[in-house]
Amino acid sequence: MQFASAMVSHDWRRLGYPSVRVAKFWDSRSCGIACLRMAFGALNVVGSLGPAALTEALLKRGAYSEASGWNHSRLAAYANELELSAAPQRIDSIDQLLRILASGAVVIVSVGHNFETPGRAGHLAVLLSIVGNGEAVLHMPSGDDPHQGRGITVSTDVFWEHFSGRAVVLSNPDHP
Repeated sequence: MQFASAMVSHDWRRLGYPSVRVAKFWDSRSCGIACLRMAFGALNVVGSLGPAALTEALLKRGAYSEASGWNHSRLAAYANELELSAAPQRIDSIDQLLRILASGAVVIVSVGHNFETPGRAGHLAVLLSIVGNGEAVLHMPSGDDPHQGRGITVSTDVFWEHFSGRAVVLSNPDHP
């Protein structure tokens, strides 16, 4: 899966933001946008919007608030508008995650802001895989550099300590 960063101010004009100030505001808030962009690419969504236009579309649908961050139900509802199958889901076990990943679905997970400090929510990332040696591989679209966060690997124990148990699961019925 191709990586998309939550950092948008480095290339704000090309990404469609009206100013560097607006883009910098979204640098620390656009994990939901970056995760949807990665999911849309992986699921062959044709004509998906660039970051700034996608931000506007989601804001119009009430998918983000400063108080509570990204609303999983509204992210899923937007993906459903694009003919995907998407739903927020409660994940209770690694086995459940493995089954979902094996189905070919894209899993956007709610995790802490990083894996070094305590926290189980507040940030979205795409779970790419759980490999046989007990490691979770994620695209975590955050950091101080637009290339940071690609293919991060952590033990499943560390992942589980920082995972809220909430996810948005997306699939494309037309491209299994």
